Amino acid sequence: MQSDLGQETNPRVAELRRALRRYIERYGQLGGMVDVEKANSAMAFRQRRLDRLVEEEARIRSEIASMASEIKRIEKWVEFCFEDAIERAKRENSEGWSPRPVLGFRLWWIDGGVLNGVKAPWLKRKMTAICLTSGGDVEIPHSDGRCGRLGCGVYAAKTITPLYRDFDVRTVKNLALGLVELTGKVVEHDTGYRAAEATVVALAAALQGHMLLTADPAHIDGVFEDPDLIKAAVVVADEEQRLGEMETYINDKARRQGEWT
Repeated sequence: MQSDLGQETNPRVAELRRALRRYIERYGQLGGMVDVEKANSAMAFRQRRLDRLVEEEARIRSEIASMASEIKRIEKWVEFCFEDAIERAKRENSEGWSPRPVLGFRLWWIDGGVLNGVKAPWLKRKMTAICLTSGGDVEIPHSDGRCGRLGCGVYAAKTITPLYRDFDVRTVKNLALGLVELTGKVVEHDTGYRAAEATVVALAAALQGHMLLTADPAHIDGVFEDPDLIKAAVVVADEEQRLGEMETYINDKARRQGEWT
């Protein structure tokens, strides 16, 4: 092909053009030149069009790069606006999404071969909340009042003291006290939390005078599957001593867990 400057980009065409010029110089006007001029004109026209398109492409690529750079800068602004709106909603509704687990405390009553929570038995050391009022698992725990005064979610206390006091643990012989990690959506209240998920990370359990203290996930799983495993642990006959040791153990685990997180 020939550009506007007459420079060939196709070696074969350049070679033929030079040969044609030699024949014209040798013999003068040749037959078939009309077709040559038409072909040459068509090629030159398209070359000029291609050159303009290449220039346009370069301009568009430059504009694309500039626009992409602007979008990158604006994305930071958009992220800030979104994060600010979300944080405002969280503060206004006492709601939090923590990148680290929130630690809380729970009690279970051991009866019928299971560890029973206030609303449902726990068959595993991890519990995922559902809404008993509206069903489903979207945006649980709800914080818009649709569930009533208490609301849905897995409950946990901020300290052990109100659990021992409010549930009068001295009248219950078989119980378990646990440290739980709350994850997902967590709603904070004055004395506790409601969470989307809770996982038991330390357990102090008492059954028929025996007391088991463990932070081993396998042992905790075993107790939730079969509470009778507690009977293989040590016997602590004195009720006050047993409750005190359970509280001390779980508080110590909470302190250590808090240091790590």
